[in-house]
Amino acid sequence: MIIKSIELKNIRSYSDEKIDFPAGVILFEGDIGSGKSTILLAIEFALFGLGDLKGSYLLRLGCSSGHVRLRFEVDGKEYEVYRRLIRRGGSVTQEEGYIECDGVRKILSASELKQTILDILKFNEPPNPRAQSVIYRYALYTPQEQMKEILWAKPDERLQTLRKAFGIEDYKIALENVHSIIGELKERVNILKDRIRDIDEISSKLEKSRSLLKEAQTRLIEVNKKYVEVEIDFKKLQSELESQLNIEKEIEALKRQIPILENELKEKTNRIIRVSSESYEVYKKILAEINLIEALPKIDKPTEMEEAEIKSKLKDLDLKIRELRRKEAALESKINDYRQIIDRKLCPTCDRPADPADIQSKIDSKLHEKEEVSNNITSLEDAKNRLEDTLEKLREYKEFQNKLKTHLNNLEHYTSTVNRNHEEINSSAERRLKILLEISKLEDSIRPHKDLAERITALRNNIARLQSELTGLSSERGGLEKTITNLEQEIKNLEGELAEREKFKRLVTVFEDYLIWLKEYFENCLNDIEKHVMISINQEFNNKFQRWFNILVEDSSKEARVDEDFNPIIEQEGYEPPLESLSGGEKTSIALAYRLTLNTIVQRLSVGLKSNLLILDEPTDGFSKEQLFKIRDILDEIKAPQIIIVSHERELESFANHIFRIEKVNGVSRVISTS
Repeated sequence: MIIKSIELKNIRSYSDEKIDFPAGVILFEGDIGSGKSTILLAIEFALFGLGDLKGSYLLRLGCSSGHVRLRFEVDGKEYEVYRRLIRRGGSVTQEEGYIECDGVRKILSASELKQTILDILKFNEPPNPRAQSVIYRYALYTPQEQMKEILWAKPDERLQTLRKAFGIEDYKIALENVHSIIGELKERVNILKDRIRDIDEISSKLEKSRSLLKEAQTRLIEVNKKYVEVEIDFKKLQSELESQLNIEKEIEALKRQIPILENELKEKTNRIIRVSSESYEVYKKILAEINLIEALPKIDKPTEMEEAEIKSKLKDLDLKIRELRRKEAALESKINDYRQIIDRKLCPTCDRPADPADIQSKIDSKLHEKEEVSNNITSLEDAKNRLEDTLEKLREYKEFQNKLKTHLNNLEHYTSTVNRNHEEINSSAERRLKILLEISKLEDSIRPHKDLAERITALRNNIARLQSELTGLSSERGGLEKTITNLEQEIKNLEGELAEREKFKRLVTVFEDYLIWLKEYFENCLNDIEKHVMISINQEFNNKFQRWFNILVEDSSKEARVDEDFNPIIEQEGYEPPLESLSGGEKTSIALAYRLTLNTIVQRLSVGLKSNLLILDEPTDGFSKEQLFKIRDILDEIKAPQIIIVSHERELESFANHIFRIEKVNGVSRVISTS
């Protein structure tokens, strides 16, 4: 893994800062408390989350939110990870973040983000967001305050931690899994043995069921054969009975026809009598109608005009008479007006004197005109009287014609009735003769079948007997078929149970072989491998630890080593002084040597790290100047592509490729210069 850049927004003493990380040895220097270690904490936070830190420890005081954005490279692929802190009320929580690669960004929760980073780095660790990464803390970065904790840790706790860091924990987990599998296999074998205890009993039941099935199948064949024989006889009798019943139906139908024909014969006889009597009465009505026709007076038609035409002409005459009478009245009124003028001798319009002679001439003229109108009225009234008389005669003529037509229609109807009755009497007589012949034929057809009822009764008794026998055979066959089905199902179930027991029996053999192999071979093999690996790692660790210690500590009287449980031990002149008795610089040297050894071993064993990154936080606390310069030799030997050192020792500047100076002004940290 190589760090490319980091962006801090409201993280501890940083307000807004971005730092690009080059390759080589990088030194962050500055006064104590300037904010150097915050950069390392921010890197760890971006990768693995808060861990055992509180959000309020990282978020800048007085700020509602902050974030870290880190870019890093693994196996040639560049990633960007982003984590954000939010202050709500009195607490600070971590929000969703993201990781981006090849332009694809995934929004993830804190635990999902940590799991993704662990997968990228190939760190075999649980993704608990509240736990620090053990491999990262031992292989890449250890905070200054935890630098010497490895020296004072309890031996068993330190060994357990180292087992996890080295990946040796997998052997222990494998052994635990083996013990778990052995326990499960034993339990499985016991369960399977319980399941096959009844295998002999099931085999015995199966043989018995097969024997019973064979007996039932033999009897079923016999019953089916007998059933077929009886069924043939039964169907023959049924066919014969059906034939006799059809004859019976025909005879019954013939018998039902006789009373119907007798009723029809009686009806035809009665009908002949009734129709003959009716015809006599109709003859009398015909004679009466002839007498009425001869008694009608003869009336000629008075005019060729129709009644409507006469009424129309009468209407025209009435209109003309009313018009002439209105004209006559108007002339009479005018004559009276003129006579009043003569009497008054004044014009009623202009009140001037009128000439009587002139007025009299007008009166004479109007009197003449009135006389002509009166004569016309008289002439029209005479014509009207003549038309009214003609209309009355025309109505009398029509009434005569209607009466004549009515009598003629009655006469025609009565004549038709007589003719129809005559035809009906002849038809009924012919039908009566045919009915007598049909009755005689029916009686001849019925006479040979007097014993038909006795034959049908005998057939029914025989059919009932065979039906009862068939029912018994069918019932027995059904019982046998059900028995066979049940036995077949029982055999199938027993065969399934037996096959299952046989399978369980084979599994017991297989599982017992597995148990022997796991207990006698695999478990011992894992123990041997683990011991061999631990010995190999211990030897390599001891060699590395001694080398780093000898570089850092020039006192030839002191030698360092680790025991089989990786406990650091100092020997001096044949004695093993306690670590607490060493000077501060010697303690730092031992811790740094142990730390670098862990870094080397863990990075070699971790497939994701590939020994390309080392982070040192104040690694030279208590070092003399001579020891400080020893750091150069160590870094040259490590040859990591990227080494990040946080220190306030300016002596380290001489062997750093890049220097970042950190300064805090008014509570805000920032990178003020680089070289």
